[in-house]
Amino acid sequence: MTRAGWGALSAGAVLVALGAATRWAPVTIVGAGFLLVLGGAACYVLASPPVAIERAVEPARVEKGQPAIALIRASNRSRRSLSPVTIEQRLGESVFRAELPRLRRGETTLRTYRLPTNKRGTYTVGRVEVPKADPFGLVRRARSLGHPQVISVGPRRIALRPLPSGMSRNLEGPSSDMSPQGSVTFHRLREYVLGDDLRTVHWPTTARLGKLVVRHYVDTAQPYTVVVLDIRPDVYSADTFEEAVDVAASVTACMSLAKAPVQLRTTAGDRAGGPAQRDPAPVLRFLTDVAPNPTGALTNELLPLRRDRGGSALVVVTGALEAEALPAMAALARRFDHVVALSIVPRIGPVPAYPGVEVLVGTSADEVCRSWDAWVAS
Repeated sequence: MTRAGWGALSAGAVLVALGAATRWAPVTIVGAGFLLVLGGAACYVLASPPVAIERAVEPARVEKGQPAIALIRASNRSRRSLSPVTIEQRLGESVFRAELPRLRRGETTLRTYRLPTNKRGTYTVGRVEVPKADPFGLVRRARSLGHPQVISVGPRRIALRPLPSGMSRNLEGPSSDMSPQGSVTFHRLREYVLGDDLRTVHWPTTARLGKLVVRHYVDTAQPYTVVVLDIRPDVYSADTFEEAVDVAASVTACMSLAKAPVQLRTTAGDRAGGPAQRDPAPVLRFLTDVAPNPTGALTNELLPLRRDRGGSALVVVTGALEAEALPAMAALARRFDHVVALSIVPRIGPVPAYPGVEVLVGTSADEVCRSWDAWVAS
């Protein structure tokens, strides 16, 4: 019942009571008229049109700004023609309306409309509602049909030039025990660790030392990228955080083009992907719903990488670049072939420089990505 309906109900009840108390028939008749109209409006609204509605949302996952379509299939199952019907659907806090035309007996119609995808996140598209109200606006009823569906709006991905990957840091062989283990180059003998393949046991040395010793192989050409996303709100403006997420998604998609593994880390301690994960989908799914988090620090997230396996590239995506973060990144130059800092700020000032770290600054994702392409091409 609408606000006007509640008003009519209150007025009718008061007038009927007042007329009965004063024995004044005209007042009673007016009050009864209010109630009669309200009852007729309720009966009119309860007679719902016999229409069957099916809906499909395609695609279920889309990049920000790309089209997503809701397809409505409505069928008239009554023995008479149906008047045009307005249907409503909810996407988050927004309500979208569509008009269904007049349907003859047994007729089916298809209607499509575009869903808004300008904001990143995971949303539930509510059930299709068929509202009906009386001509006086006293009673309104919405009949829900179909099932809720979920649509994921991921970050925008900008095409980037891929960094050269798979380069050995040392032409004479691996430079660290942290090099990724593989089957290309023998590096050294080491003590057996639980989980090692027993086929790599070096039996002559094991017999001489009295303990299991295995061969350690390395593949210095294996590409591997670590992307560190700073999600602290104090280093961003109202708009630059979303730009930073777009940059992180673009770098992830770029570096995983050849199914090379990529890991995403955030300053809040989140992890997505990893050395054994060659599909970027988990990273992109995580970026769909990532939100600012004030916990953690960028330098604290970089320190553990000194003990990690290293890789072909370390890419740090942040807002205003902190001075103390540059030495922490430069210390990882021995672990990674490339160390890059991508800074998204509202206004560009002096660009900081530090040996071993390439710093690229821009006011938007597009600007930073253009700087990336220019640097890779140089």
